[in-house]
Amino acid sequence: MCQTKKNKVISRVSSYLFFHKALFVTTLLIACTMTVLSVLAPSVIQQVLDKVLLNGIGDGEILIQGILFIAAIFFFKELLNCLRIRINNKLEQKVIFRLRQDLHNKLLHLPINFYDRRKSGDISSRVIEDVQSVERAILDGTEQGVVAVLTLVGVSIMMFWQEPRLAALVFLPLPILSWMAIQYARISKKNWRAVRDKSGELNSLLVEDIQGNRLIHSFGLMEREKNRFTKIAKSLESLSLKAMYRWSIQGPGASFTSSLGILGVVGMGAYLLESDPNFTTGQFFAFLLYTNMFYEPIRQLVGINNLVAAGKASGERVFEVLDAPIEIKDSLHPSLFPLENHTINFSQVSFSYAQRSPVVEGLSFSLPHGSTTALVGPTGAGKSTVANLLLRYYNLDNGSISIGGIPIDHIPLNTLRANIGLVSQDPFLFDTTVRENLLLADEGATEEDIISALQSAHARDFVEGLPDGLDTHIGERGVRLSMGEKQRLTLARAMLKSSPILILDEATASVDVETERKIQQALQHLIKDRTTLIIAHRLSTIREADTIIFLENGKIIEQGSHQKLIGQQGAYANFCQLQENIATV
Repeated sequence: MCQTKKNKVISRVSSYLFFHKALFVTTLLIACTMTVLSVLAPSVIQQVLDKVLLNGIGDGEILIQGILFIAAIFFFKELLNCLRIRINNKLEQKVIFRLRQDLHNKLLHLPINFYDRRKSGDISSRVIEDVQSVERAILDGTEQGVVAVLTLVGVSIMMFWQEPRLAALVFLPLPILSWMAIQYARISKKNWRAVRDKSGELNSLLVEDIQGNRLIHSFGLMEREKNRFTKIAKSLESLSLKAMYRWSIQGPGASFTSSLGILGVVGMGAYLLESDPNFTTGQFFAFLLYTNMFYEPIRQLVGINNLVAAGKASGERVFEVLDAPIEIKDSLHPSLFPLENHTINFSQVSFSYAQRSPVVEGLSFSLPHGSTTALVGPTGAGKSTVANLLLRYYNLDNGSISIGGIPIDHIPLNTLRANIGLVSQDPFLFDTTVRENLLLADEGATEEDIISALQSAHARDFVEGLPDGLDTHIGERGVRLSMGEKQRLTLARAMLKSSPILILDEATASVDVETERKIQQALQHLIKDRTTLIIAHRLSTIREADTIIFLENGKIIEQGSHQKLIGQQGAYANFCQLQENIATV
């Protein structure tokens, strides 16, 4: 089973080579031609030596011609090697590009829960480092492996053709070398997998420290993070050394075993020179060259074994991502998004995150077309989960959600999400300009559309005050902007998208009171005639909603208008009283 899995990794990665058959075959043909030239060289040297020793140097013409011919063989071989390296590099980069592209495409389509369970640094490590390791193992391993095997075959034929007795001596160490290689391969892959996993963990720590650098400085956590880094880096060092130490035994051990074969050839060759008149000095010299050429590809194959072991470990990590199931899929019989009726209906909806108790259970309520519904309640009540389920970030455990009577799992994902505008409490902006971030909502938006959206979100003044206005780069995750400025840009983006359904998840949580008042005015325009779901804690945001739903432990406690719920003197009234008490403190 395990061996089948290993072979599957190799065959799947190898398939990427065949996307570029012409380059791959050309590389192998050049490598084969170089191998033929290498195998012929000792034979030519033998003939030159035998002629010189038999006839003497004389005027040196034979020696000079022989040396020039041998030099031409070496020159042509290295000329081909130059061409091979260039083609190999091109093939290498194309394979890396395709693998990374497939990984990136898969990551874009994987559901949110895939990222809930994994660290971002480990994922990036698989895309960058593991792909490089896989490519190096398969491409270099295939090419070098083919050359090594061809060299072994060619050299073996030449040796047995020249002197079978010496050739037999050369083969004596092979059983020992094979046993050593098998033992090394058995342990090596496990060691390298541990190295790759720990490397991913270190990457995750680095990403976390970079993203949380402000928190680290504000809490004085530098020493803590240094200790965390040192612990993981030391563990990685230990695992790497363990993997490398195995090679420190295997490599020299294989070389020593090979040298015993060479010693056997030297001893037997010297004996044949004395006892066999048909065995010439040129043959002996050529045989020594062939012996070294025979053991060199064996040592190469052992090295390739080490390379492939590391590549298999990385390949498994790469294919864990490529094989991850896409749980949120489009329906085989999709429906069109409703054009007129955007009533949202939750019917007996239950959902729980992995290995946790239900977040919402048996939840049923409706958001009438064009109305505004607010969800309120304590932290952990399931408010943001409701928004995530409406966007189909997760599959339901039970129940159904529909828009205009059409189940949302019948609507293509891209269509569903294109018709829902979202402003979350954690605004995300890309590392590009203000303009490019806004155009994500509508690529065809005009300058006037952009200005109007900024004006409505009360963001125009601060954007015009930036060094390059709309064309100002705002840094990773909008780091050069304040939280309030980022929030207003995401509001402007939602306005530019102009979706029939709108989700405001704590949309004004990070702005001051004056800015909030202005944004509330803008929101009144934005939510007009749109089916809107508001998740908020501030009374100013929710009191004007058509319907307010108070959630607690994933269940509806109360439901109605602000005035109605205040009159009931229940959970919502207590919530409002608490808000007012905090405001007057």
